[in-house]
Amino acid sequence: MRCGGRGRGRLGHKDQARLVATWSLLGLSRLAIAVLPFRVVRRALGEHRAPVAPAAPVEVGEVALDRARWIGVLVRYAAGHTPWRSDCYPQALTARVLLRLARVPHVVSFGVRRDGDALVAHAWVHVGGLVVTGQTGHDYAEVGSFGWAPASHREAGPTR
Repeated sequence: MRCGGRGRGRLGHKDQARLVATWSLLGLSRLAIAVLPFRVVRRALGEHRAPVAPAAPVEVGEVALDRARWIGVLVRYAAGHTPWRSDCYPQALTARVLLRLARVPHVVSFGVRRDGDALVAHAWVHVGGLVVTGQTGHDYAEVGSFGWAPASHREAGPTR
C-alpha cells in the first residue's frame, strides 16, 4: 500500500492501521452528516468563533505541524478510496477528530460562495497557517468557524 506525500514509499504497519482508522472515520463522518442535524454535529466541533473577529491563532510547534501534515495526507488519501462521497465536509470532521486525538490545536471553518444562482458551501481545517484539508477556502466567505486547543494552549493564550 502506498500513500503519497511521506516520501518513504510503502506504509509501515502502524501507518496502515492509521489509514484504516481514517477510512473508517470518514465513513462515520459521512453517516453523521446524513443522519444528524448540523446543530448536533456543531457541538462536537469545538468552541464557536465569530467569522468577523477570529481569535488570534494559537502558535504550534514543528512537531504539531508535522502531525497535522501527516493527518492531512492520510485524510486526503483515504477520501480518494471510499465508495461513498468523501468531499470537504466529511474530510473536515475526520481531520478534526484526528487532530484532537493528536492534541493539535486547529480550526474548522465553513464558508460559502456564489456560483451563478447557486450557493456553494465548503469546509476546511487549518492549524496555524497550514491548511490540513479543504485547500485554502480563500474563494469562500467564511460563515462560521470552530476552534479547539488543549487546555494548556487555551490557558497560556497566544504567544508573541
